[in-house]
Amino acid sequence: MKFLGIFSKNIFRFLAGRSYSRLRNNSIETTLARSVGMLDAQTIDEIKSYIKGQQTTTGGFADRGGNCDLYYSLFGLYIAEALEINEVKPALKAYIINVIDKEELTGIYLKCAVILYIKLFGIRTLPPVLRKRENLAAQYSDFVNLLAYYYSEDYISLFLVSRKLKKIKLSEGMPCSVMSASLILQRSIGKLSEEPWHWMSGYFKNGGFSAFSKTPHCDLLSTGVALYALRFADSNLSLIKPDCLTYIDSLYSDGGFCATAFDPGADVEYTFYGLLALGSLTG
Repeated sequence: MKFLGIFSKNIFRFLAGRSYSRLRNNSIETTLARSVGMLDAQTIDEIKSYIKGQQTTTGGFADRGGNCDLYYSLFGLYIAEALEINEVKPALKAYIINVIDKEELTGIYLKCAVILYIKLFGIRTLPPVLRKRENLAAQYSDFVNLLAYYYSEDYISLFLVSRKLKKIKLSEGMPCSVMSASLILQRSIGKLSEEPWHWMSGYFKNGGFSAFSKTPHCDLLSTGVALYALRFADSNLSLIKPDCLTYIDSLYSDGGFCATAFDPGADVEYTFYGLLALGSLTG
């Protein structure tokens, strides 16, 4: 059975090879690094100070309520790596080990723990509790799920997602994050049948992207993932770049980014998406 498992994984590795190659060459880390190059020294110092202040005494990063949270810790680590804030890593490592020892993780928290562990410790020592495969639910192609499959080298899930994408009709009734992840996967597995902008144009409003095509206001999460997906798919962003930069800049506040124009304050998650959006607009 062990031999059969290795053989199957190698088959799926071959079938998913193109997907992983393009994902690797257009990584989140590369995009965030490009965003740092767009910032002046004062802004970089402000973001560094903000991110350091968001790490809790238990080692993880704080959610909007000030509580330590795996989801926010993932985004905190991405930002810390981009800004080379290496001093946050020892406490974050201890936090991850403690969480996987004491909590039964499922859903988005399992995916976040997988990515965090691999980024901090490497895939070779990934514990069995983080290797369990969950059913591909309705949101199977959302952004964080896609990242988790990539980091954990889960070729089988990536292949199954690709197969499912061929069987469903994508529409603007889907969340922007799902459409964005779908666009990334479609571009990974082959040529797109139409210009990438046609996938996302219905979500674009006043320099940003909205969560649903019928939502009147845009938000930074949708903007970040949409711009990343469009850049990934080689779409020309030059026409919308000025308005996007104005929108993103309007959400910057004291070292972090806010979710929307109506948000009273910044948080770690949206600071990640702000930087992701900026990095996707470079070049």
